[in-house]
Amino acid sequence: MKGPLVDVSGAIDLHCHPAPDLFPRLADDVEVAEHAHGMGLRAVMIKSHYEPSPSRAAHTQRMVPGIQVFGGIVLNHSVGGVNPAAAEAALKLGAREVWMPTVDARYHAEVHGGTGSYDVQQSAGSPRPGISVSDDDGELRPETLEVLDLVAEHDAILGTCHLSPGEIRLLVAEARRRGVRRITVTHPFFKVPNLSLEELTELTALGAYAEFGYCTISPMWGYANPRRIAEAVQAIGARHCLLVSDAGQRHNPMPAEALRIFAQSLHECGVSEEDVSTLIRTNPSDLLDLGAAPAVVEAPVAEGVTLP
Repeated sequence: MKGPLVDVSGAIDLHCHPAPDLFPRLADDVEVAEHAHGMGLRAVMIKSHYEPSPSRAAHTQRMVPGIQVFGGIVLNHSVGGVNPAAAEAALKLGAREVWMPTVDARYHAEVHGGTGSYDVQQSAGSPRPGISVSDDDGELRPETLEVLDLVAEHDAILGTCHLSPGEIRLLVAEARRRGVRRITVTHPFFKVPNLSLEELTELTALGAYAEFGYCTISPMWGYANPRRIAEAVQAIGARHCLLVSDAGQRHNPMPAEALRIFAQSLHECGVSEEDVSTLIRTNPSDLLDLGAAPAVVEAPVAEGVTLP
């Protein structure tokens, strides 16, 4: 085997898709968290296309001790689109990330032929007109600017999601101007947004992280291969990138296992163990402001006791 087995203990998955959802899912919140805990992950972030997830995360956190569980809000039609009131409520309830529109984005609808569906799976949501964060003059809409201010105020993460490359450039630049410190460029080599390496490099130079997801390279989706992502990480620098599972679909492994496969694949494509650790531990921890992982302290062995 080329290289050692990658250790994912202490890793953080900032992007996974448990049930319930309007897309078919492999496992629910608790099952995903239990599995991740069993593999030694430090934290997971629940992402739902159709409802805010902070309350789900709080419930799961109580059900699965030993792992931290976070939630956020995706600004799709089901929460009123790019809706500052919904974003504010979610942030005050503990949301750690605000994602721009995903399956309801206008660019997503243009690429996939409508909202609420992908090439390989369809949701139970009704098709609706796509959402854009900018107007016909190419300026960010007032409600988009208000959401950016809320993200900055709460020092949360901003996720770019399924916007067009042009919208993403506008959004990241304006977010930085308004004091947003934590930005992820969501699955940049996925079919949406399908950024070039040059475009991605420009965005990371503004302070955003390139968030690469397993789903992009998975057998069912296959929009990129591990070598392309490994080369991008090496070109941009691991300190400006992170790995997530983006999993939960029935045709993919459980999210924590998908993250392990992804990390292992990139390592075997030339990404060093140190850089892999940066991608799955250091950078997501920084985005969540978790600090260093707590040290594991072994209980002292009583005098006269022999361990097996």
